[in-house]
Amino acid sequence: MTATTPHSPAQAAPTESEKIAEFALALRLEDVPADVLALAKEHLLDVIGIALASSRFDIGASVLEAARELGQGTDATAIGSGARLPAASAALVNGVLAHALDFDDTHIGAIYHASAQAMAATMAAGQAHRASGAEVLAAFVAALEIGCRLATVGAPDFHNRGFHPTALCGTFAAAAGAGRLGKATPQALAWSLGLCGSMASGILIGGNSWLKRLHPGWSAHSALTAVALGRAGFLGPNTVFEATKGGFYQTHIQRVPAPEALPTRGLGAEWQARGIALKPYPCCHFIHAFVDAALELRGQFALEDVERIECPLTPDLHKMVAEPREACIRPTIPYRALFSVQYVVALALVRGRVDLAAFHDEPLDAPEVLAVAARTFCVPDPASDFPRRFPGEVVVHLKDGRVVRCRKAASLGTPDVPLSSEALKAKFMTNATRAISEAAARELMERVLDLEAAASLDRIMALCSPEQA
Repeated sequence: MTATTPHSPAQAAPTESEKIAEFALALRLEDVPADVLALAKEHLLDVIGIALASSRFDIGASVLEAARELGQGTDATAIGSGARLPAASAALVNGVLAHALDFDDTHIGAIYHASAQAMAATMAAGQAHRASGAEVLAAFVAALEIGCRLATVGAPDFHNRGFHPTALCGTFAAAAGAGRLGKATPQALAWSLGLCGSMASGILIGGNSWLKRLHPGWSAHSALTAVALGRAGFLGPNTVFEATKGGFYQTHIQRVPAPEALPTRGLGAEWQARGIALKPYPCCHFIHAFVDAALELRGQFALEDVERIECPLTPDLHKMVAEPREACIRPTIPYRALFSVQYVVALALVRGRVDLAAFHDEPLDAPEVLAVAARTFCVPDPASDFPRRFPGEVVVHLKDGRVVRCRKAASLGTPDVPLSSEALKAKFMTNATRAISEAAARELMERVLDLEAAASLDRIMALCSPEQA
């Protein structure tokens, strides 16, 4: 098959898509700083554990049933079930599972969940193309870095306009990783990235739906489709990012980045992946610093002595995690609860923990939790430096007139306050053992943290299935 190139590379400087494609295809593990490589393996482990836990919830059964209806195939494995599916369908399932509990990581500056779709796409493509662990790890690192860069350029405008940057930018990131594993040519991958411009989608709409949880799965699924088209010679636009009419940034945030702000500036020399934060709590990352503050204050007063609790919150975030107030102080479903500052602060103060059990295994209407939530109010936070960081403060007014407070400029798990390796491993074990045995989870952890030594993904993915582990 022959295809006509939209422009001659000899006649023009490389476009952003072409630069991204070249980076993804040429990256070597020895070029990646040791701390970034370690971060990538830990975040890959984290998101696999979350996917395993999610597979035991209703959403796991639902997305798997839908994926099976899309067609037959044995290219890749669905986490938590061991079902063999076409690669794009396995990517759909695993991406949804990775984000289904809102427990996956976030790049703070970009407000972007980085690992879910990167894992889903690279693990599925890695299996389909019989790639080594080292190749999958390099592709995963490339996907992490590219997604963070693309999302940072549009932050916070994507959110302000009602788009989910994880869904938008994650599609390009996943395609970069999958394209590398599929051994796409630089031009084919650039075309694939251009095609992602029409496949990248994701609106942030409220309510009780699972829409937001779909996004990383759809991004990974779309990415593998775009890569297949590009490799087959299906022409895509090479200027999807910088185009002033119909381009990705122009259409989504109504501006094209200035040359000094383009996503490839410093690519390969500066690593934005270092800004990805792990989640110690399974709730919206905007709430985590409030949890840290509440846990620190816990025990300094009796809950029956509380008159009022105030939580200064970035004004732009009130509609997302503090309103409507009645739904936030008396949530009826877990997803509403984990997007409520009032409820999560009450959980932390009453129970001293914010974990999966609190949202999914225990009743949401515990009277002692609801009573504290009802006395908790979100007020504007003029000192907030959002989106550079996600600060949180809890101010407790007691009936005797005393006021106790605690403010956290950044939350546990962020680069400012990193989560220890021991805490990360404990989180993984807790999540993974919801679906597989403790012995299988420990072996899986060891193999993922030593991914570059694996000849293939066979054993790792087998361990992600209860029947095979």
